[in-house]
Amino acid sequence: MKKLSLIFGLAVAMMSCSTCYECSEEVIIYSGSTPTDTSITTEELCTADASVITEREAAGADCKSI
Repeated sequence: MKKLSLIFGLAVAMMSCSTCYECSEEVIIYSGSTPTDTSITTEELCTADASVITEREAAGADCKSI
């Protein structure tokens, strides 16, 4: 039981370091090689590494903390 409590405590501590984001970005839809439309995709992402979000935003995504 003591080991289970320790493992649970470590898991909670590790998860608390992560921040979750909702990132949206515009995607171009092609028909062959011709762009025909655009669409917005949204993805939820949890990470403790802020550089991951910085890279996505630099590539055009709009990320908000949730």
